[in-house]
Amino acid sequence: SNLVYDWVKAAILFGVVNTVACLDHLDPPQPPKCITALYVFAETHFDRGINDWLCKYVYDHVGGEHSAVIPELAATVATFAITTLWLGPCDIVYLWSFLNCFGLNFELWVQKLAEWGPLARIEASLSVQMSRRVRALFGALNFWAIIMYNLVSLNSLEFTELVARRLLLTGFPQTTLAVLFVTYCGVQLVKERERTLALEEEQRQDKEKLE
Repeated sequence: SNLVYDWVKAAILFGVVNTVACLDHLDPPQPPKCITALYVFAETHFDRGINDWLCKYVYDHVGGEHSAVIPELAATVATFAITTLWLGPCDIVYLWSFLNCFGLNFELWVQKLAEWGPLARIEASLSVQMSRRVRALFGALNFWAIIMYNLVSLNSLEFTELVARRLLLTGFPQTTLAVLFVTYCGVQLVKERERTLALEEEQRQDKEKLE
């Protein structure tokens, strides 16, 4: 609820400012992406203006294509070092920065592992639907990692521990599996929405080329 509240607050504030800016024929940053649609650390942000600035001048500048482990590590450390200074250095911000920095790098490590010969051949042997199901399962786990990591900064370490206990221990395994299943279905819906939007954008570009 804390994350949803924070997103709604940001969405309303950005919505008002964006509307006024558009009336002045400006091109303001897009509103924040809904927290329920986040299952990738690289897309986790509430303030797109700050995120765009950090990506342009720090993260992308240092990390390049974000395909190499060492440059990615340097890029994430530099980005979250600046973010820590921006938010105000304290223990909870240090922990939040470390966890999110780790999350970004861990995603790349998993991607590199998936590209490893034997695993790549296994995925290639799967159907498109099954490959998407496997990726959605990992996306569901990643979704809760994002939630837990950001609860640290938006609430407290004690509350985060309470949520973790509720998810992992209370009612295990029924409750845990039920939550993961619902999250998995949500990730599938988000991925389908992203696929649909990508197809619509591709069709729009094709029409523009024909015209």
